[in-house]
Amino acid sequence: MARTTILPSDPNKRKAWAAAVAEDAAKEQYFARLMGPEGSRSAVVKKTELEKGAGDEVTTALVAKLRGAPITEGKKLAGQEFRLQHSAHTMRINEFRHGVNVGARIEQSRVGFNLKRQGREKLTEYIKELYEEVIVMAASGARGVGDEIQHFGTDYAGYPNALRAPDASHLFVGTDGSKANATLATTDKLTLGTVNKLRTKAKKMLGGSPDKAVKMTPIRKGGKDCFVLAVLPEVMQDIRDDVGAQGWFEAQKALTAAVGKESEIFKGGAGMFNGILIDEMEVGVKFNDYGSGGNVAAARSLFLGSNAIAVAHGTKGMADGMSVSLDEDTDDRKHDHILFFEMIFGADKAQFNGMDYGMITVDSAFTASV
Repeated sequence: MARTTILPSDPNKRKAWAAAVAEDAAKEQYFARLMGPEGSRSAVVKKTELEKGAGDEVTTALVAKLRGAPITEGKKLAGQEFRLQHSAHTMRINEFRHGVNVGARIEQSRVGFNLKRQGREKLTEYIKELYEEVIVMAASGARGVGDEIQHFGTDYAGYPNALRAPDASHLFVGTDGSKANATLATTDKLTLGTVNKLRTKAKKMLGGSPDKAVKMTPIRKGGKDCFVLAVLPEVMQDIRDDVGAQGWFEAQKALTAAVGKESEIFKGGAGMFNGILIDEMEVGVKFNDYGSGGNVAAARSLFLGSNAIAVAHGTKGMADGMSVSLDEDTDDRKHDHILFFEMIFGADKAQFNGMDYGMITVDSAFTASV
């Protein structure tokens, strides 16, 4: 009986590898548990446009709340119906590629581990970091100067979507939001009071007209509603120092009591204050030119409601319709083995009538790590 053999170059094996790498890279990055399909109340809306390819545009429809007095007895409704206030947010997706040379057979025979497997694992790690950094910079509207962004230089201006700075209505600077970039002091750190002020600011965005900020809607996951304040580790430490050990313990108790452990969004959440989940992200944006002397270090935090960020993948022209295409090749007359990937992808923060939608950008001083 003839035996079926799956060779390393078999397309089915490459498809399984691509699926595994794409899944591992996605689930390990910070925004994975904040992500949901279009129409959901997730912080990050993920659109999968099967017919889109590199250089194409993807459109997300955003709709504002209805606002106005009701029609009462004796008055005609005809001609006075609400008109939906909507805005189309358009973003581009484009190609990201890279690869790793795992060497020749002789190099692989000199080590006690599988170089191809190591290469696949490192590519998975790279894709995860790339994905996360692109989303963070798009949401922050800046690259900044911190080493938390590892794969893009400080001259990065956004690809394929240009980075857009937050508008004045959605920018909160300092402990109480009263500062500006040029007036931020080293003492203007985030506190529990800041968290409460951000909640109030979000609640007072009433919208209803073109020149007003659209009302922020809480994120909903697993039947639970909340806003999320995503901060860098140094900012998290400042908040913890402000509330003290007992206060932080109470915040953790509140998190468990309010949501339990069944909801994916709350896994890894540090504490809950007044309906705000304070969460820590390792990748973020920092600046070094705030303050009157242009020498105050600042960190950018993200106060997130639903539909704040849009992410899109294209699969047009990709092997087997995968969102991440991986393959193997050889170089130097089959001497060197190359592993490489391609991803058609884009990220952008949502905007409604030229204003940020579902997010408040928060800049503050912070206590530097030791």
